[in-house]
Amino acid sequence: MKSTKVFLFSCILLAICLVSFFWLRRRPNRVASGAAAGPRILWSFTPGSDPLSGIALAPNGTVHFAATDGIYALSSEGQLLWKAPLPWGSVFAAPALAPNGTLYAASQSGKLFALDTSGNLIWQSVSTHHKFFTPPALGNGDALYVTDDFTDLFAFSPSMGPELVWKQMTYSLTSSRDDILLGSNTTSYGSRDGGLRSSPVIGPDDMIYLAHQEWLYRFNLHGDVVWFIQLASGQLGFPAIGGDGMVYIGSHGSNWLFAIGLDGKQRWMIRTSNRLQGSAVVDPAGVIYFCDSDFVKAVLPDSQSKWFVQAECNSGPVLAADGTIYLGMNSREPGRGPHIPFLAAFTPDGHLKWKTEIHGMVREAPAIAPDGTIFFTTDQGYAYAVSDAGSPPMDSPWPRFQHDAQNSGRTRF
Repeated sequence: MKSTKVFLFSCILLAICLVSFFWLRRRPNRVASGAAAGPRILWSFTPGSDPLSGIALAPNGTVHFAATDGIYALSSEGQLLWKAPLPWGSVFAAPALAPNGTLYAASQSGKLFALDTSGNLIWQSVSTHHKFFTPPALGNGDALYVTDDFTDLFAFSPSMGPELVWKQMTYSLTSSRDDILLGSNTTSYGSRDGGLRSSPVIGPDDMIYLAHQEWLYRFNLHGDVVWFIQLASGQLGFPAIGGDGMVYIGSHGSNWLFAIGLDGKQRWMIRTSNRLQGSAVVDPAGVIYFCDSDFVKAVLPDSQSKWFVQAECNSGPVLAADGTIYLGMNSREPGRGPHIPFLAAFTPDGHLKWKTEIHGMVREAPAIAPDGTIFFTTDQGYAYAVSDAGSPPMDSPWPRFQHDAQNSGRTRF
């Protein structure tokens, strides 16, 4: 009888030890994934399964994006604030948010329009009969610069009315004598599907940079050409501007990253493994980070490699103040197929910090709020808010696609 009691007591003690062992073993993983080294999805919102545009994030955390049935505004907690209709056709590009809260959007019907902070229409442009697939850049006052499906450039100013202020278009034998941009426009305007995509960006000297097919142009605010340079065969991508005015731009056709100085001269070019996703980003030390579909890479200002890590990334990166790099990526998960989408975080020295599974691939680039919350949309119709370490966006020459969470396309450095 005594031996039976001893045996039962031993079994109970062993069971307690095993439960304690597994609980203690799992507890650090739970803390690490939930706090120290992992994200927490705060909320998700979906208006449907169609792709959403990239987002424009207000300083108070209001999230704006375009869907097939309208432009949405969500609170920082993921609640619907308002939805504005799209009377002039779909909006593919992320909106741009002005400092006064006005939201500008470019439609595929060739119109720009503006909404106030309640979603009311307050301005619309004339129709250009061109398709717009990328965000407008915000210039001085209410100046707007946007490119079409041939990467021709259009300038508007709502305070001056709905008409064009000026334009720069591709030269052809049948076009106006004022159309001087080099390149091809052998098909009719509005017939392309947006395969030629780039957005104008504005430097600290108010000069406008345009990747027009295989040429990089520099314009003044009146639309006059300051210089241009031919860089590659095939379409150039989205420009980024460094603290010294250097322009970094990738080529979609021949897989190069170029560095172009303020004088329009090429400083260097490096081979990439694939086309860049979104634009490169630049930190205060001048280090350039980019995703070329197969790798996340960091390059020193003199073009030497700092580090690279293999990753099937599907969006441009964004930089947090603590140096963390956030982007969308796909990953091969055992038994689940080759392309499971994630939001991923990398350390400043190129190590994967964490990844969290999401519905769909990240559009354009994530955006970081002042409190460190990460917002993004996907091509499967979801908007997300994710918390990590609480680091705000990096104060650098070019920390994100179109420079900032408002998609201004303008640097003050």
